[in-house]
Amino acid sequence: MKKSTMAGIGAAAVLAMAAFAAGCGGSSDSASGTSTEATTTTTTPTPQGGIARYALQSDADFTDPALAYYSVSWNIEYATCAKLLNYPDTAGIPGAELQPEVAEAMPTLSNGDKTYTFTVRDGFKFSPPSNARVTAMTFKKVIERDLNKAMNSPAQSFAGDILGAKEYTAGTAKEISGVKVDGNKISITLVKPAADFLSRIAMPFFCAVPENTPINANGVLAPAGAGPYYIKSRTPSRQIVLAKNPNYGGDRKTSLNGMIFSIGSPATASLLDVKSNVTDWAADGLPPASHQELAREYGPTSQAAKDGDQRYFVNPSLSFRYLALNTSRPLFSNLKLRQAVQYAINRPALLAQRGAYAGTPTDQYLPPGVPGYVNENIYPINGPDVAKAKELAGDIHEKAIMYTCDTSPCPETAAIVQQNLKAIGIDVEVRQFARAIQFSKEGTKGEPFDIAFEGWQADYPDPYDFLNVLLDGRTIKDANNVNFSYLSDPAVNAKLDAAAATTGSDRAATYAKLDAELVRDVSPLVAWGVDNDRDFFSDKVGCILHHAVYGIDIATMCKHA
Repeated sequence: MKKSTMAGIGAAAVLAMAAFAAGCGGSSDSASGTSTEATTTTTTPTPQGGIARYALQSDADFTDPALAYYSVSWNIEYATCAKLLNYPDTAGIPGAELQPEVAEAMPTLSNGDKTYTFTVRDGFKFSPPSNARVTAMTFKKVIERDLNKAMNSPAQSFAGDILGAKEYTAGTAKEISGVKVDGNKISITLVKPAADFLSRIAMPFFCAVPENTPINANGVLAPAGAGPYYIKSRTPSRQIVLAKNPNYGGDRKTSLNGMIFSIGSPATASLLDVKSNVTDWAADGLPPASHQELAREYGPTSQAAKDGDQRYFVNPSLSFRYLALNTSRPLFSNLKLRQAVQYAINRPALLAQRGAYAGTPTDQYLPPGVPGYVNENIYPINGPDVAKAKELAGDIHEKAIMYTCDTSPCPETAAIVQQNLKAIGIDVEVRQFARAIQFSKEGTKGEPFDIAFEGWQADYPDPYDFLNVLLDGRTIKDANNVNFSYLSDPAVNAKLDAAAATTGSDRAATYAKLDAELVRDVSPLVAWGVDNDRDFFSDKVGCILHHAVYGIDIATMCKHA
């Protein structure tokens, strides 16, 4: 998804632009973080309203739904948005099952499964300063705003198959021919059937905003929303304030009166503030070295948990971390050399830099929880096979330029990549950047890097959002790319198209086969880890729920008086 905290992880666009239940699971003391603990409910305080205070190391990118794409931004959007369809406030993978929200019911399909017709229900109104009704026309205007060329919204990548969308964005049509409103009904017609369309229309980009919301590529700081909370104010790089929406007409249950995100707190300071209950949640990560102690003192097997005061939670995310090998450059245009890197990389060592319970090693592009994931173990995930890597690489002495972020644990992880590839004759020069600059550079066609240190978090739980979005060469443009391998292979594109056209159980089976084939026979990305979300809270909050798509569900949280 989205995202910005991923690579620095610190996110379904990229972890570049991403943070990632009820029940219980196993535990682990492994420094590599192989825990699969998945509990997200503390002893629940009696809901008393109040204001929760959260700490952010870095600001959100936007709070305008048309533009917001960092994981923390989507976390906020999930609490402040109302959409035709949405995910329920349910923990884990079951929470990734869509249900009607502003729509009365799931849409009816017609026209060869290309036209979706939604009936918009009454009762939803916008937050202050507006109190306007949410109507079918609201969503037509939202789609038009997203697809307006001047808005430069990432939504354009997810709605381009709506009939007439390309013409509207290009400015050759005044309306989107595939979007029609008739009273309280809105119909959306696609160019061809798409099994993932409902997941896409439920993305925060398509959140209801008032029809008079300005077209502004810089975004609106505090747009009116129709969700259970709304963005009361935002001071960039300082603070984001949410308040309960007095006009909310939906069914989601809330307790808090509001939330305040304070921006600019270092991870070490946030950790101390949460421990001392000055802050209620470190919303975008903790120091890597802190997790072992936090799990021992406050995790699901701790004495605190037995006493009903669990404060540290570990939950798997729909994400993966990888090295993108730039196939448009001479070095990694060589398939055998790309495969050699797969064998040379020490995946557990890379994960260990993120601290205890960081995640699990992987060599695949689809993470567990996404339809089509099958554990294949194509390359060594428990440590490198240097002999096999050298056999594939041959007798080489090459230089590679690697882009990564400039905050820990990026430099430490890059040093391991340097060491791993030196063993097979590749001298890696590491260039560090602020995360936003790194992401922008990697997304620029022709930028002189050979390896990009990246990650991807699901925009929505469908394999298309991983394989097609990251590897379709036809999406490569001059800038703002997420295909960081710059793979442009007509044969791969054809297989991606065939997989995208499948539905039901055939879809999962087709994508499972394609995932294995791409990893084994094409190798444009070197997957090395699936993240866990690791969250730490004060003892003043409860009702903690981890959602498969959005991470911690701030809309459900509650607080002691």
